[in-house]
Amino acid sequence: MKALILAAGKGEGLRPYTEKVQKEAISLVGKPVIRYVIEGLMSVGVNDFTIVVNEKGDQIVRAVEDMNIKLNTIKQRSPGISGAVSDGLENMDDTFVLAFGDIVAPSEFYRELMVTFNRTGSPVFSTVPVSSGLDTYGLVKVNEGLHVVSEGSTLALAGAYVIPKKPFNDFLSFLDQVAKDAEYFVWTGPWIDIGYPEDVIQAIEQLLKTESSRISNKSTISSTAVIGKGVIVEDGAVIEDFAIIKGPAYVGKDAYVGSYSLIRDFSSIEHGAVIGAYSEISHSLIGANAVIGSKSYITHSIVGDRTRIGASVITASYPASTKRQSTEKFGALISPDESLPHGVVVGPSYRK
Repeated sequence: MKALILAAGKGEGLRPYTEKVQKEAISLVGKPVIRYVIEGLMSVGVNDFTIVVNEKGDQIVRAVEDMNIKLNTIKQRSPGISGAVSDGLENMDDTFVLAFGDIVAPSEFYRELMVTFNRTGSPVFSTVPVSSGLDTYGLVKVNEGLHVVSEGSTLALAGAYVIPKKPFNDFLSFLDQVAKDAEYFVWTGPWIDIGYPEDVIQAIEQLLKTESSRISNKSTISSTAVIGKGVIVEDGAVIEDFAIIKGPAYVGKDAYVGSYSLIRDFSSIEHGAVIGAYSEISHSLIGANAVIGSKSYITHSIVGDRTRIGASVITASYPASTKRQSTEKFGALISPDESLPHGVVVGPSYRK
């Protein structure tokens, strides 16, 4: 079966970060978000993909070009989600998988989708219970069949469906028509729709919870450093004297953690990032080749690729205003190639 993946959204909930980076190309725990979707579908036998992209399509291509799949990309020509799906239909068979490229879910989620389809032969919708930010999701209500609604439900569309290829004018109306007679399943396992900063931080936590410790023998770890449980250290990483990687945490390829630094609690340090001496990182994404100055404290924050954070910078994370999830913590969202000067305190909910 072929799959159509949507990766052309504007990412408004992650602005201004997404003005530079397509959110499906953001790397979490060493892997762009869209790869989690593709790998999930590959695990159930799908290996022919068409991805609808926008003007940042080159970022998506770089994110997946080394995967062993049949891949087409189509630049979205028509507006909105209706346009995105319509533009990709030409490459699909009579029945196909439609998936959103910003979902982080385990392979079992996609297995449930395909098992339900193989058992019934009918269109299949994935759904998931949600408790906050209801207006940010496409919702469905179960009432003599499945119905797509805009409010009055806590059951969201989960972002992966098996649907028929038919022409339509309005995608949500089409989806509602298909849903009435479709099979569906309610997914209650791990699942994150990457739409807001708190989703990124929670996705890192979800991913690291399922990973086992893995320390590359091509990394350099000082004999005085301390490595805790659930820590991943990739090739070429350097952990200096008396640094502590408490974990669960990820230290990417060629990343550097300075002396006496503390990396803890679901932090993802992407490839080539530099953490200065005496710094502390918690519940944060530090993008590729970003630099964190010495004696900084970064918590519940997202630091973009190549961003430079001065020495002694603090991100305050509480109390913050968040759209989703049951958390009141969010420090800073700092876009790629930006900078913060030495000694500043930013946040909560700071964006640059």
